[in-house]
Amino acid sequence: HGTGTLAGDPIELAAASSVFAPSRSAQNPLIVGSIKSNIGHSENAAGISGLIKAIMAVETGTIPGNPTFIDPNLKIDFVGLKVKATRTAIPWPSNLASRIASVNSFGYGGSNAHVVIQDGASFVGKANKIYGSSFTASTSFLDDDDEQVASSPQLLVFSANDEESMKMYVKVLQAHLINPRVNIRPEDLAHTLLRRSRLFNRGFLVSKSTTLDYGSLVLGKKNVDAPRIGFVFSGHGAQG
Repeated sequence: HGTGTLAGDPIELAAASSVFAPSRSAQNPLIVGSIKSNIGHSENAAGISGLIKAIMAVETGTIPGNPTFIDPNLKIDFVGLKVKATRTAIPWPSNLASRIASVNSFGYGGSNAHVVIQDGASFVGKANKIYGSSFTASTSFLDDDDEQVASSPQLLVFSANDEESMKMYVKVLQAHLINPRVNIRPEDLAHTLLRRSRLFNRGFLVSKSTTLDYGSLVLGKKNVDAPRIGFVFSGHGAQG
C-alpha cells in the first residue's frame, strides 16, 4: 500500500517481511514498491492501479522502480527486515521457477485487501500466443523534449483543504511538468485534475500547454457564512 507516513510504512513492511522474507538471505531481499511513487495517489482507483502495475511487472519481467524514494524512513530496518525498495527498474530474477507478486491495499474504515498473482508460464508452457495484453509505446517519451500543445484551451482545476496548500500544490505540479522526462498531453492533464477530490478551496487555470502560469491562477470565492454541521451516529461505526 505504501501509506507514506512515519508510522504506517514501518508497520506494513514489518508485516510483509514476517510473511515473505524469513527464508530469504540478506543478498536476496524482498523487493517492495508503491504505485504512488509512479503516478501519485489515484484515490478510489489506488487498489486497481497497484494491481495493474503488479500484473505488468509479472508479465514483462521488469520490476518498476520508485523514482520518489529518496530519503528512507529511519524507523525501517531494511537490512534486518530483508526488504529493498529500488529507485530504478530492475529485471526480475531469472533463476526463479515463476514470477509471483502481491498487492496490498488499505481501504476506508480499516478494511484491507491483499492479492497474490503469479505468471502463467509455468502452467501454459510454450503454447501459441493468441492475445497479447501488453502495451508497447512506439516512441520513447524519455527523449521527447517537445512540449505538447492542445488544439483548444484546457481548464485545469485545483482543489485543496486551504488556500496555501492549493498554491503549494500548483507550484509542485508546475515544477514536475517542466521536468524534461515528463511528457503529457494538456487534455490528459485536465482530465486527471478534474477527477481529483473536490475539497473546500478551489482554483483554476486556462492553458493550451502544460507550462503553467502561476500568476494566472484564479482562486474561488469563499462562502462567508459559517457552515451548519450536524452529526449522525448510526451505531455501526464507519460501516454504517
